[in-house]
Parts: sequence; structure tokens; C-alpha cells
Amino acid sequence: MQIIPLGGVGAFGANATIFRTESTSILVDFGLMFPPDSRQPGVDYYIIDPDFLLTNFPKLDAICITHGHEDHIGALPFLLARLDVPVFTMPYTADLIRQKCRHLKPSLKTVSLNKPISIGDIQVEFVGVTHSIIQACALAIHANGSSVIHSGDFKVDALPGDEYPFQWQRFQQLGEDGIDLLIMDSTNAAKPGFCPSDAEIVDTIEDHIRQAKGRVFFTTFSSHMPRLKKLKRIAKAAGRKVVLLGRSFQRHYMASIDAAYLAHDPDTFISMQEAESVPDEQLIYVVTGSQGERSAVLAKLTHDEFQGLRLDQGDTVIFSSKTIPGNERVIALLISDLENKAVHVIAASKYPIHTSGHGYREDMAFLYSLTKARHVIPIHGEFNFLLQHYRWLQELLGSDQRTHLIQTGDVVELKGDQLVINDPYQVPLLPIDGNQDVPLDTKTLRDRKDMMYSGLIVVSAHTGESINVEIATHGLAEKEPGLLASEMAKTLTRVLSKQRAADPHAILKRESKKFLKTKFFGRPLIKIIVDGHM
Repeated sequence: MQIIPLGGVGAFGANATIFRTESTSILVDFGLMFPPDSRQPGVDYYIIDPDFLLTNFPKLDAICITHGHEDHIGALPFLLARLDVPVFTMPYTADLIRQKCRHLKPSLKTVSLNKPISIGDIQVEFVGVTHSIIQACALAIHANGSSVIHSGDFKVDALPGDEYPFQWQRFQQLGEDGIDLLIMDSTNAAKPGFCPSDAEIVDTIEDHIRQAKGRVFFTTFSSHMPRLKKLKRIAKAAGRKVVLLGRSFQRHYMASIDAAYLAHDPDTFISMQEAESVPDEQLIYVVTGSQGERSAVLAKLTHDEFQGLRLDQGDTVIFSSKTIPGNERVIALLISDLENKAVHVIAASKYPIHTSGHGYREDMAFLYSLTKARHVIPIHGEFNFLLQHYRWLQELLGSDQRTHLIQTGDVVELKGDQLVINDPYQVPLLPIDGNQDVPLDTKTLRDRKDMMYSGLIVVSAHTGESINVEIATHGLAEKEPGLLASEMAKTLTRVLSKQRAADPHAILKRESKKFLKTKFFGRPLIKIIVDGHM
């Protein structure tokens, strides 16, 4: 059996792994990756190029999805638009995929825990794990005498409070039967101990809500229905109503009802309109925007831009979420704006009101001790996370066990007790404009960068009996606004008048660049229009 990670190894996101034998190939997860910085203007996320996938793995028999976070399902619409294969997953995750791919009508096959499915000569069993989204699973994969456990995203939570615990006994049984390879989440590999249970933060959240004098605005990751379930219980005990604001929260809430995880309670969950007749001290608004996103509800509320609802003195905002690396400054500014409005802010950086969905070192060690795998490979994380995971695994493993540090694209091959790493594939990522959900080609990205850093110049020429060139500039930094356009128009008119017989587009492009080179070091995007034609 070969295992080929196409993403999620050495970088966060775009999780995807191929498992294949000579006759069968399956893909585990196909997620998106958010850009690490803002230097790619208009790029909302990246996906593994579907052309690469279909060219190198043309006989894909099925897709298995571990859970419904965007870094595991977000790229599926691009692949399923071109490939008709069954997608096996749990009911809640299937509902989320159905919503994302509603125009495609994907072939979704819902599975049950611990009931193996056969795909060619590969057998896959979904094993329950706890995470920050419901119905998350690890996968036990068997083929040609080899056995692999793919942990997915997980933590060990004996008392998650949602009747969906970490199935440690099943992992133990699988370990007793023999596991050749454990592929394990490394997100929190640097953190010692066990990850705190979600149950451990409930009392603190409830205390803050009971102490709040007015309205409470509660934000967390919108997929975190386990936390919403606990919040529902807190709200009922505190005599408060819950209002969900933001499409993402509402989408996950409806999926959790369809999956029979939450039961709709009209006495607790009310609409924004119904909330208008409820006293402030009896309201909890659950809002999107825990990472300070400008388009999310919390940022709009902070800047008085959300459907007439505004934050006021005496309100409390609770951030029940961690700050994703790279968002620190944005969130700090948002909190500053909130406090400037005399809003009371409760953040997870100061109070125990959030816990991760990814296990710490002892969670990982516990999973390893249950499976007793011969080989262990760290996945899911930046290279530094994988390296730390790899180093302490070396101290943990027995003399007949091995850990391996791999990169995206490496071809891992199991041959009996042996594990061999072969030459890697070079896996290309495709930038996506989230407004239209379409790929961005190199030229479009270059044009956007030129506009972002140096502005835009539009050269419009009329070549009738008399030559006339007009210049419009956008986004240029000028000491004397309008002077550059005026001088450039005169220069181009003079040059074009002397070379009437030549190609005016080529002349204007060449002479524009020559003129601008003498003025500043920037490289603005130049658009040429001659007699109304570009």
C-alpha cells in the first residue's frame, strides 16, 4: 500500500492524502488552505490543483472525509465538478458537503462508526474522535495485509458532554490486531500534557454570562456546535435567549439539527426580530468573527454596520476562541475598538474560556500507546511542528519502532514490516478568488499586485485626423496630483503623431514604460485603449 500526502504536511491546510494499491485508489480529505499573508491580493484561499490530481491519479475510486472543517472539505466543489466518485463520510459532514456542492449533486454515502466499508481491495473504518466539530473521525485503513490509522484532527476528551467520546477501546482493539503505520495530527505537538476538556471551561463561561449586566455577544469558531450545545444549556439556566448571527453559524446549526445532534428549541433560539422585544439582560447573541474578519458580524457590529444593531456601553463580548497565527494584530485592534465603546471584553488570552480541538503531547502519546504502531508519521502542521513531534516520538518509541519525517508529495510505501519513502510528487497549489470561487491565473495575480503596490494608469488614444492621448491615473502617490498625467499625455501625443504608420498599441505601451521609468521606481499596471479598443 502506498500513502501519498498531497497537503497538510509542512503547512496548515489543504489536507489531502492518497491511499492506493495496484488496483484501488482513495483520497482522504480535500481541503483548502488560507493564504499565510496578504501579499497575494484577492487570493482568499488555495487548493491543490485538480488538474494535477486527475493527471497523476486518474483512477480515483472514492473519497473519504474525516470531518467537516474547511481545511478538509473546502476544495471538494472544484474536484467533484470534474469527477463523479462516491464520497464516504458521517451524516453531519455529508450535510455540510451537500450545502457546499448543492449545484453538483455529489454522490454522498453516509457511514456509521465502526462499520467498515470496502472500496476495491481497500477497507476503511470510521473511528470516533473528539474535535471542535461534531462527528469527527479517524480512519482505520486495511489493504494487502497492511494496516494504517489516519488520526484526522483529534484530541482525547473522555467527557466531551455530547455523547460522542474518543473511542479509545476501539483504538486499543485495532492496536492488538496490529497497526503498521499511525499517521498523527501534530498541530499542538509543542504543548505538554493533555489538552483540557471542553467540559472544563463551561463553568467559567457561565460565570461571565451570569455576571454580565446587559447583552452578551459570544463568538467562537462557527463550526463549534459542541460549544453551542453547552451554551444552550448555560442560556437556559441563566434565563437568556440565544440569537445566531452570521450565515456560517446558521449553516452549521441547521446541519447539526439534521444530524440529530441538536434539537431546535424555539424557547431558547430566537430570531433577531424576536430579540427586539426581549430585555437586554436576557439576550446572548452568538456572532461570527472570532478572528476579526472585516466581513463578519462582530466587526460590523463594532463599526455600527450590521442591520441597525449596534454595540453599546454595558454590553459584554466573549471571545471563546484562540487567535490563529497571523491574526494577532487584527484582533488586538478589534478589541481596542470594542473597549473604546466601553464594551466589556472577555478574551481567551486572559480567561479559561476556550480549549483547543487538537490534542497536546499526552493526547498523542495516549493514541500511540493504544495503537502500538510499528511506524509513526507526524502530519498536519508547519515543518517546525512536525519536527518537534518527530523528536519527542523518537524518545517515546521502542527499539523496534520507527518515526519518519516526511514532506508533502512523498510516496510512502508499506512492504510487510518495512516502510520506504520514495521520490516525491511536486504538488501545485491553485490560488482562488473567493468572491467568484474561480482560480486566478498568473497574469491576473501579477496585474493585481501591480495595482496594489503602484496603482493603475489608463492610456486612451484617438487616432483620427488629429492625434489625442488622455491619461487617467488611479492609486498613484504624487507630490503634485495630475502633473504626471498631464506630462505623460503630452509626451505620448507627440510620439504617436510622429509614428502614425506603426502599431499604436505597441508604441503607447513602450513609450509609457519609458516615460514612467524616469519618474519613479513603481510599476503601475498600464492599460492601453486606442479608438475604444484595448
